[in-house]
Amino acid sequence: MQQVDVSGLETGEMNSASVADQLEASDFALNYYVLDPGEEFTGGLHAHLDQEEAFYVLEGEATFEYADSPTSDTETTTVDEGAMVRFPPGEYQQGRNDSDEQVRALALGAPQESSDIRVAAPCQACGDSDFLNFVPTDEGPMMECPECGESFEA
Repeated sequence: MQQVDVSGLETGEMNSASVADQLEASDFALNYYVLDPGEEFTGGLHAHLDQEEAFYVLEGEATFEYADSPTSDTETTTVDEGAMVRFPPGEYQQGRNDSDEQVRALALGAPQESSDIRVAAPCQACGDSDFLNFVPTDEGPMMECPECGESFEA
């Protein structure tokens, strides 16, 4: 049995801390976020094709945009304190703090490892793709066009 007090976790560069690591979880990802006004959960509209993701707002009010595809118009929803939102695999989403107060939230993803991530952005080289594949590397995250194979820094 593992136990963690999330309120005592230090959030890093991405405004988050891995609770799953603290719990030694192997089948799901669980991250704790603290967002000041204007901050985002992640860097833009993206989809996990191999993972569903849910967010539980512990404190404050989070705003999420979501879409069926990288070219679809986005819809917006607000998730209040004590509420949850779930995004199925393949649905594009991004969350942020549009309020004047701090947001604290938990993000749960299953399965734990997501390796098929797409970012809703056109290819800067060929312009033939509406999304880029997210590719983690030893040098840092990269984006890769599925059409021409060109790579870009994330």
